[in-house]
Amino acid sequence: MNSITLTDNITFDMAVNALALEELTYQIDSSNLSVQSPDIDAVIDVLTENGIEDYFVTRESDEPWDGFRSDAEADADALASAGMGTDEDYGYYGGDDE
Repeated sequence: MNSITLTDNITFDMAVNALALEELTYQIDSSNLSVQSPDIDAVIDVLTENGIEDYFVTRESDEPWDGFRSDAEADADALASAGMGTDEDYGYYGGDDE
């Protein structure tokens, strides 16, 4: 589940009070000063509307990381190693072809 960790007890208390007034699904972990929610963007909106900005967001990926790069990342690395980089790599910035 996605979570927000607040920086101190006062900020955490302000966040909990702001969230208590909203109809959101969330869980509070007082020992870690964090709020977990499946809709973390809605929680962020509530915090922002209430002037709370001292927090860290942790988003869990839908797919667990298996230690390998995606196909797109692997393809980009293969092309770059074969000399297929960006035009800027070769000093060509557009304009007349010479």
